[in-house]
Amino acid sequence: MVNNMNNTFRYQYMEAKLFQYFNNTLSEQERVEVEAWINLSEENRKIAHQLYWLCCVDDTLQTMEAVDTCAALRKVQGRIAAARRRELWNRVGRVAAVLFIPIVALALFFMSRPAQVEEAMQFVELRTTSGVVSCVTLPDSSKVWLNSNSYLKYPVRFQGSERRVELVGEGYFDVAKDEQHKFVVKTNAMEVEVLGTEFNIDAYERSGRDVRTTLVEGSVKMTFDGSDNQLHTIMLSPGQRVNINPVSRQWGVESVNTSATASWKEGRMIFDRTPFEEALRMIENRFNVEFVVKNSSYYDHNFTGMFTDQRLDIILEHFKRSSKMRFKPIDQYGANVVNGHEVIEIY
Repeated sequence: MVNNMNNTFRYQYMEAKLFQYFNNTLSEQERVEVEAWINLSEENRKIAHQLYWLCCVDDTLQTMEAVDTCAALRKVQGRIAAARRRELWNRVGRVAAVLFIPIVALALFFMSRPAQVEEAMQFVELRTTSGVVSCVTLPDSSKVWLNSNSYLKYPVRFQGSERRVELVGEGYFDVAKDEQHKFVVKTNAMEVEVLGTEFNIDAYERSGRDVRTTLVEGSVKMTFDGSDNQLHTIMLSPGQRVNINPVSRQWGVESVNTSATASWKEGRMIFDRTPFEEALRMIENRFNVEFVVKNSSYYDHNFTGMFTDQRLDIILEHFKRSSKMRFKPIDQYGANVVNGHEVIEIY
């Protein structure tokens, strides 16, 4: 009877340590203690494998909850995720009660079969549609706002010495500070490395367009291949933006109005004596359109104003009245959509 009670107590203790070990919250001494149980049996390794996948499922559910859409959807997702987690942990409890799971087996599973652990790494992929801005909380509590027609890929759990994500489109990053694990954003033209900061990346894959990184707060290190076929590394200061052409590899740094650059994440477009070319770029990003400018004199114009929920035609009407420019869709092969973008001519 006493032995049974001791076994039950030991099981409960080791089960708690298992989840702490998996979430990297154990002290060094506790980690050593857990690893001391590694060589117990093959059965322990199988049980650890099962718990590993259950924990991955729970992490995925938590990540789904973190995506910031509308309030009603968040409430529904929260209820579903909570119900699933309750069912998940009930199943874990039933399995553990029968098998008396020792926590330490997970460490041996990782050490003896590293290839399987790497294969088990899972990713979340987010895509936004035209006119939609979304916000997601990453596993390290960093926040990312995605502009319309953008794509973000990141792991369910960050592992190793860095936190790496991939971006196509435009994203605003508010990175949680972690000096031990650098944060890296990969685009088609460069990599941006930070420890904790706020910055905006515009990396839509459109022909001839620069990829831009604007630093709002903190510091970032940029790494990219230049036109001289040499690897370049530069540091940005708040209020600076680097422009890199992914084709020619030409690049430059300039000072910008960061509040206007990042206004899209609040659902607004702010023009503060904004040059014509920059204003068109902001509209293209938001509405997934592409402009063809036939009158080069328009590049001498700049615009001031703020738009929130206005339709594209209303915004273009504002441009028309303030500068006399005219717009028309380009009709090619019976449609004015080219490479997924509506093409509009300015003449």
